[in-house]
Amino acid sequence: MIDTRPLYRVSRAVFALGLAMLLASPALAWGPVGHAIVADIAEVHLNPTARAHVARLLKQDGARHLDEIASWADAIRGDHPNTRPWHYADIPVSADGFKATRDCAARNCLVLQLIRHIRVLDDTDATPRSREAALKFVVHLIGDLHQPLHAADRDDRGGNDTPLTYFGHATNLHRIWDSTIIERALSLHPRVDDPIDHTAVRAAARSLDAEIRPAAARQWTRGLRALQRRDTVVAWTHQSHRLARAVAYGLLPETPRAPDWSSAYQKATWPYAKVQLQRGGRRLATVLNAVLGPE
Repeated sequence: MIDTRPLYRVSRAVFALGLAMLLASPALAWGPVGHAIVADIAEVHLNPTARAHVARLLKQDGARHLDEIASWADAIRGDHPNTRPWHYADIPVSADGFKATRDCAARNCLVLQLIRHIRVLDDTDATPRSREAALKFVVHLIGDLHQPLHAADRDDRGGNDTPLTYFGHATNLHRIWDSTIIERALSLHPRVDDPIDHTAVRAAARSLDAEIRPAAARQWTRGLRALQRRDTVVAWTHQSHRLARAVAYGLLPETPRAPDWSSAYQKATWPYAKVQLQRGGRRLATVLNAVLGPE
């Protein structure tokens, strides 16, 4: 576990500055909007016991809602560079799925770090500060896991090294999936000086959550009993990896230069990005309920 003590001395102003800088830096995760949506969907579905535990942990850092800390793990990367690899698993796009000896030999990838932080959050003997840090990482890393390009690599760092012009703007494939697809679909366009309009994002999250059918939610959240948590996280990883191969990379034209390619790609990929946000939110709630509020 990283030394968490310096992390809690980060002021709210510095944290906000860190989020603003994320908007101008190379993409490494769902953008702040995507992470906030996952957190907002999850918060609605916390049971009373889990909600009370979450509130106590967040209060230590002056936060009240999960969406306020959803991008914390990105904001602290500069001061804690050892956490950078925790945000992704570079699974070859042609592989069948995650293989720890190949994709996480140092045990510092997204898959194993998410599992580790779930265990810390579940450890009632851990210090409150350690559990708070674990909560923040669990909220963020479950979001990351549901961005398909965090679970696949085509020798381009999950799309970061695939430059594109999307709707007239120079960008890359990873950033398109992190932010642009979501922000265009939901008409949410954060500014560098004010990255999150929580009122608008929470409204968007409620709308997305309302579309989820109960049967789909039950299917998405199976297998989270203690002995199955690792297998479940790996299964979620495989799902994201398949989407990266078939959709994020698979629907990309060989030569994306036609004037209308951006519109066609946006239309084709948004349904998949949307369901990943929905899955991420419901699964995050299920993890927090299982760990903090078992009934």
